[in-house]
Amino acid sequence: MSSATSANTKRDRLIESAAVLFHRHGMISTSLADIAKHAEIPIGNVYYYFKTKDELAMAALEKRRRALEEIYTFLDDSLDDPRERLIHVVRFFDKVKEEYARHGCPVYRMIADAGESDKEGVGNAAAGIYGQFVDWAERQFHVLGHGAEARPHALTLLAGIQGAAVMAKSFGNPHIMANEIERLAAWLSALPNKRIFLGKAGAGKRGSPSQDAA
Repeated sequence: MSSATSANTKRDRLIESAAVLFHRHGMISTSLADIAKHAEIPIGNVYYYFKTKDELAMAALEKRRRALEEIYTFLDDSLDDPRERLIHVVRFFDKVKEEYARHGCPVYRMIADAGESDKEGVGNAAAGIYGQFVDWAERQFHVLGHGAEARPHALTLLAGIQGAAVMAKSFGNPHIMANEIERLAAWLSALPNKRIFLGKAGAGKRGSPSQDAA
């Protein structure tokens, strides 16, 4: 293994460990030493890649953003119907309902831990991931012909998912999230297609999306 590959591997391990620990325990309660131990990397090596927890948090958020972007692109290229794309994304959350019931939404936890004093840093980057989802969902509703209703529909979708995540965590009950997922899927299925959908939206199929967004 080359030194460059080894360095990238160590950096990636630190980012992955940070994402896991920030989700489970929060940024405030997680130290760089905790992250180093979880990644099985000497604490002295951590400072070579990241000087602060905030730098690690930003790297973890960027990794999640890229993974989600990959998923959205995959869905755009591989599914003809924007309604199917939306339902596919909603049903993804059924796979993580147990984890969300234990720890909540990983993106929201970063926003909460960043607090009011960090609007331009970690909190802003985390909120941008929600914005990324809303922008993508809005495009799907536009293709379905919902025009001025497209963005409100996209916000309703995000609010339903995130509200269910908060309630599932509050009550420690993943079924709350499962029930809301089914309700949102039924809502999407019942929405009228106001535009005749012809042809593919994408220009060819791609490989499977990354699993890092879970």
